[in-house]
Amino acid sequence: MVRGSLVHAARLGAGTAAVIAVLGLSGCAFNPLSTFTTPTIDQIEHEAVTPAVSDDALVTPGILTVALDTSDAPQAMQDADGNLTGYAVDAARALASRMGLKVAFVDASSADSALGDKKADIFIGDINSTDGDISALGTCLYDAAAVFGKTSDGESLSVSTETLNTATLGVQTSSASQEALAKQSITANQKTFSNINECFEALESGEVDYVICDSTAGGYLARLMSQVSYVGTLETPSTLGVAGVAANDELCRAVSDALDGITVDGTLEAVHSVWYGTMPYDLTTKTVSGADVQSTDTGSGESASSDSSSEGASSEDKSSSQEGTITDDDINKLNS
Repeated sequence: MVRGSLVHAARLGAGTAAVIAVLGLSGCAFNPLSTFTTPTIDQIEHEAVTPAVSDDALVTPGILTVALDTSDAPQAMQDADGNLTGYAVDAARALASRMGLKVAFVDASSADSALGDKKADIFIGDINSTDGDISALGTCLYDAAAVFGKTSDGESLSVSTETLNTATLGVQTSSASQEALAKQSITANQKTFSNINECFEALESGEVDYVICDSTAGGYLARLMSQVSYVGTLETPSTLGVAGVAANDELCRAVSDALDGITVDGTLEAVHSVWYGTMPYDLTTKTVSGADVQSTDTGSGESASSDSSSEGASSEDKSSSQEGTITDDDINKLNS
């Protein structure tokens, strides 16, 4: 993808859920001799959106405060100017817009820590481990160990586990994707690299036939490579979910309805395409042929986090499921 097109797409992503008022001109006869002027910003009447919840249901009146892990790139990260950006950030903006609210963000590693202390109204992230006080309100992202390949004519790639077993695979050392390959009994020639960036460079150069990596990190990098595309998953996808405080029934209902709305009308999928390119939103629709798909407990911890974020992680977080490094330099190039 041309860099200018990517920057344009990124800007569109930040405003995907903006409310646009269409001014009708019906009933006015067109006079080609009359003077036609473009209205000023002050003259445009924007559609008023009534907030979906009362101020009492919010941590801060009129604002949907969203907690997320700001080190979980490319779902949430800082751009070259230090601004918070990413798929989950844009999804949250779309959600807040649908609810008629402004949006604010706080950093949190779990739903329990963010919502239990009333730091935020909702949490977007891995919500598999929560107590009874937290309600799961829906899914906004799928993630799994996935296969990416290179095409010469932009055709759709289709591979099987048998194909992979005879190919050269690029994979990050000691990663969750290596574990996924082992579970599928794929014993192909593996070339290991220190991060996913190097894997994709090897794919572009022809050093490897396919890259096996976290789907979100792979989709994020592949969108810049016109001949590299998503092939399929090797496991049942984990999910990035939205959670709220169970006792706050008013807010939970409103968030759930808004999430359904932006999913059904295509808004969420449009945001997804900005961040992950042509990779499908629902990863359950395309699995590598021959893969024995089973539920996995690796979650979405196989992330593309920046170097600075990795340094701040605990030793427990730096397990084999922690995969991929999209470096600060890469992110700066993407946003330049």
